Amino acid sequence: MTDPAALARTPAPIRTERLVLRRSEARDRAAFIELFASPEVGTHIGGARPRDELERAVPEVPGRRPGLFVIELDGAMIGMITLDRRAADRPGHVRPDAGEPELGYLLLPHAWGHGYAAEACAAALDWAAVALPAEPVVLCTRTANDRAMRLAAKLGFTEVERFEEYGAEQWFGVRPPLPPAG
Repeated sequence: MTDPAALARTPAPIRTERLVLRRSEARDRAAFIELFASPEVGTHIGGARPRDELERAVPEVPGRRPGLFVIELDGAMIGMITLDRRAADRPGHVRPDAGEPELGYLLLPHAWGHGYAAEACAAALDWAAVALPAEPVVLCTRTANDRAMRLAAKLGFTEVERFEEYGAEQWFGVRPPLPPAG
């Protein structure tokens, strides 16, 4: 593992052609609640959470932690990206010591189908390639999520294995570290 603290130094903002990846702010609270209360989003993450429960549980500034980026379009949050260390007790690893950086993302349903996930994930992976140059990045998604499966392939992830987790078949893939530039 290169630098265990690298994910704690999440930069902000990262600008793409249409998006900004940045730290969470208080103005994002309503969008976080909408994201986790959405039945459409919930289909892919094991179910939506009740809005009233989220209203009580979500802090004033949600998602303020290392490795989490808000995806912003035209000044408004449309989703989030995470780069977290994959827990050793979960299935799916490519290193014996586990703890690989794992890419995760969620977008509000109105943002689906516009290429925003691909653009945001590519930017986060570009950052990870610099911050964690020798590390593979892993991704896990339900095999039933066709869009996520296509995006994983587009981003350069290749299948390592499939397993059952959260009551569904999961696809686990890896994106090897990029060769050093120059």
